[in-house]
Amino acid sequence: MQPVSDTFLLTMAEVSAALIGLFIVGMFFFVETGFRRTPNAALVQPYFRSSTRIVLVLYAIPIGVSVTLVALDLPWSRVLFAVLSVLLVAANVDTARRSRGVVHLTRSTALAVNEVVGTVAVAALVVVPWALGGLHPSREDLTWGILLAFLSGFLSVCVTVLFAFDLARVAAAGRRGEDDDV
Repeated sequence: MQPVSDTFLLTMAEVSAALIGLFIVGMFFFVETGFRRTPNAALVQPYFRSSTRIVLVLYAIPIGVSVTLVALDLPWSRVLFAVLSVLLVAANVDTARRSRGVVHLTRSTALAVNEVVGTVAVAALVVVPWALGGLHPSREDLTWGILLAFLSGFLSVCVTVLFAFDLARVAAAGRRGEDDDV
């Protein structure tokens, strides 16, 4: 990989912060309006909470690690990346566990595929920097984790938006009494 500039890292942090801000606004809107119409909200709400957590951690990597790579010494970035990686793996396990019932309820192919792809991406973004740099990954090695976190976060946001449409479809079918045909 080519040397990574401060400008690139700060741009990644800025774009990630903008996307996470929009995501948070969207989630607040959905929480306020969407759960009132959602069938089986007791099943769906914990999944939404869990999937929101994983997106927040995914975007914390490009924001936090990018800024620390620019402003602090490299060991601090490694420590932050390791801590965020542990949080990310825990969030991924929780989201994958909660997704089963929701996928069954909505029959959402996008959600099922996102869980598989997301889990592979989490494994890759956690392992790649350490595999490339050993116990002392370089700035460039950590950038691979930043890029994979950004892409995985973006994919998760896209799927969450599509999933909201699946929930709306299930809710509409429930109001028409067609739960068995969904």
